[in-house]
Amino acid sequence: MLQRLSAAETTPIINIVDDDDTVCDSLVDLFGSFGILANAFGGPAEFLAGFDPQRPGCILLDVNMPGLNGLELQAKLSEMGCRHPVVFMTGIADVTVSVDAMKAGATDFLLKPFDGGKVVAAAMHAIRLDAERRSASQLAEEARRRAEKLTPREREVFKYVADGLLNKQIAHELGVSEIMVKLHRGRMMKKMGCRSLIDLVRRYDLLVSTAPGGPVSTN
Repeated sequence: MLQRLSAAETTPIINIVDDDDTVCDSLVDLFGSFGILANAFGGPAEFLAGFDPQRPGCILLDVNMPGLNGLELQAKLSEMGCRHPVVFMTGIADVTVSVDAMKAGATDFLLKPFDGGKVVAAAMHAIRLDAERRSASQLAEEARRRAEKLTPREREVFKYVADGLLNKQIAHELGVSEIMVKLHRGRMMKKMGCRSLIDLVRRYDLLVSTAPGGPVSTN
């Protein structure tokens, strides 16, 4: 049985990873003054042991730390399938490091000492991005569940309709009557939970973007 998450578990939290206790404490206090939840970790090992990847939020990650550095921890999180947005922090203005971080998917790169307003803005942007990603993931999962209920013929019609073909053209491609195409199309639209062509195309595009190889394979 599925369990509903509590309000605390669904409230976004900022995960701060920095081996400097002063930085951690000041950031927790800063976010707290804005009513934003934040949790501090003294390094990568402590973070990996206590981090909840299911809880929404973002990660503020120091670049230079003993053991795993920030970039290495980011790579490890990516391998684990963690999609939390990452904001890097550093006291050294290294262009190469900042470029590498952004290429690896970081949403921002902040230099110490911090500008409080910029830190909060960067964190809130990352939290909004996380919410958008989670929403898109949920929509894609729903679309996949619906697509799995389609018959092979309905999947073919799904693709052709999403590609912009008219019923007459689809009938020609499949070698069936236009009446049969309309029948399959109606059933397919109902199973996919779409009320309009725009809804259908959006769901198809979402499936394509999240399922390499396409969402309508009949194999």
